[in-house]
Amino acid sequence: MREDIFGYGDNRCRVLYEQQPGIPVMLLHGYSFTSDVWGDIGLFPMLEEKMIPYIAIDMPYGRISKCIKHTRSVEENIDFARSAFKAYFGNLPPVIVGASLGGYMALKYSMTNPATGLVLIAPVGVREVVKAFKNLKLKTLVLYGSRDDIADFEELKEFADETGSELIVYDGAGHALYLDQPERFKKDLLAFYERIVFKKP
Repeated sequence: MREDIFGYGDNRCRVLYEQQPGIPVMLLHGYSFTSDVWGDIGLFPMLEEKMIPYIAIDMPYGRISKCIKHTRSVEENIDFARSAFKAYFGNLPPVIVGASLGGYMALKYSMTNPATGLVLIAPVGVREVVKAFKNLKLKTLVLYGSRDDIADFEELKEFADETGSELIVYDGAGHALYLDQPERFKKDLLAFYERIVFKKP
């Protein structure tokens, strides 16, 4: 894993990445986290072992993200993510993994930028984007913890039904389900990636 500081406009944020041939995974953390959370659950070593390229971006929306400027502006965050991804991986269409607010940003990103697929971990704000998103017909996996007290299950189920997304419920897990059940999360992410990138059954 490599670490860098990426600058765009008047902002500079940390990125963690590994360049390999193939379709990259873009990782967007939740509001209360940084990109370190993906390393904490052992995701980086797994992706490196499988020779899957990735970039984890400390996003300006994050409360404690390693950026010199913090903003909740959707447009500014999408511009930053797009510029950071393009700087390291060009015009490849990523598989985007977004947690909570990062899931909402992943949805908004995919509406104006190329993407291979989405893994949305208890995303917030899906109701406002479902009509526009379902026209993309983008392969999407939605993950939800049964003890989540932030994301709304019925809203996510409605989103999955309307968009043809796969919805998986992690029994006993909370909002940050990847922290409660990291091995299952990594297994599900890898299976989804291999299914849509390598066309594995």
